[in-house]
Amino acid sequence: MCNLKKIIPFFILVFSLASDIFAQFGKLPPFQLQLQVINGTNIPGMHSFAFAQSGDKWLFIGGRINGLHGLNNNDGFPGEHKNDKIIVIDTTTWNFYQADLNQLPKNMADPMRSTNMQYIQNSDYLYMIGGYGWDSIQEGYVTYPTLTAIHVNKMIDAVINAKPIAPFIRQVADTNFTVCGGDLAKLGNEYYLMFGHNFNGRYDKTASVLFTQTYTNRIKKFNLTDDGTNITFSNFSYLVDTTNFHRRDLTTCPLVKPDGSFAIGAYGGVFKKDKDLPYREPIILSANGTTELKTYQQVMSQYTCAALPVYDAGSKNMYTTFFGGISLYDYDAGSGLVKQDTLMPFINDVTTLSSYSNGALEETVLPLQLPGLLGCNAKFIFNRNTSSYANEVVDLKQLPIKQHLVGYIIGGIHAQKGNFGIS
Repeated sequence: MCNLKKIIPFFILVFSLASDIFAQFGKLPPFQLQLQVINGTNIPGMHSFAFAQSGDKWLFIGGRINGLHGLNNNDGFPGEHKNDKIIVIDTTTWNFYQADLNQLPKNMADPMRSTNMQYIQNSDYLYMIGGYGWDSIQEGYVTYPTLTAIHVNKMIDAVINAKPIAPFIRQVADTNFTVCGGDLAKLGNEYYLMFGHNFNGRYDKTASVLFTQTYTNRIKKFNLTDDGTNITFSNFSYLVDTTNFHRRDLTTCPLVKPDGSFAIGAYGGVFKKDKDLPYREPIILSANGTTELKTYQQVMSQYTCAALPVYDAGSKNMYTTFFGGISLYDYDAGSGLVKQDTLMPFINDVTTLSSYSNGALEETVLPLQLPGLLGCNAKFIFNRNTSSYANEVVDLKQLPIKQHLVGYIIGGIHAQKGNFGIS
């Protein structure tokens, strides 16, 4: 398998209340979605990055600028395809600006060039943890033990105006942060570093002698304080499950529960201990730090993809919509059925997982498809002018009846065919 040129899918996501239209299987959610492709931009292609936003400007750090990684030791994660730039996009003009990370010391720049970092924006700061990439000092591929803090507004200004970027970067290290392919969330005052693995060495699908890999098998809960100069973290505690938490490269998404409390849903992830298949049982992480493993078997989109969360306060139902990605099942329009493919193909289907107030779960293939095999490692960017809860879950009851822009989908991998087609 070889790496081909990058392509960036870029869409506006338009939302309106539903009418009585056909659903492929399952019950339609009480809204419709429309995708509008944005043409005429020259935005760089990228995926698996860290992201923050300020007003009408977006900030991207890290990730890859090619497509799917190769599966052999000579093409796994070639250095020339790492994202070596900090990228800012001005959404009022769709112009973009770049700052070269090579202006920084290697020990500071290398973690920021990594892929599959865990990240979160909290007010003025973007926090990035871990990630996998080439360590220029050790001269090898590592998972970094690093937490990097970026002042979002000041970094955006520095990139746009070609100023030095180093003053707006701070880094600390701890072995708890040696994770890639997981996720970082915040509920209340606690941060949660969820799942993932510690991968060191050159990636190869068959010759494991080239690398070491250890799944965290846990959710790490901790406190973080930041006075703008000093970053401190404390009170680490661990939720451990060597079977069900043995997952990475999944999709997580904020939730509102029927009682109005906030939670995080974790969907899919790879790989099971005994076979190269994804996890299908969703996990719900609640604000009290407890988890619930659902018995429902998720059908579609088990690998990291763009996702949109919507809550209906009237019915107390939660709707999470997944856009394409990689899936154990694929919808066959000819038969109207979903078919299993254990090679886990790229798909173009858009599906909604409904979590009803009585605890039942149900998936629906929407009468909408992506214009290609897209969505994998893409990002849904929430439009902050949309009525929402504090955790950026769309508030269905407060939306206007007419069409409304709820956000954007940007980046990711564009596959040429379902299995082993990449760009």
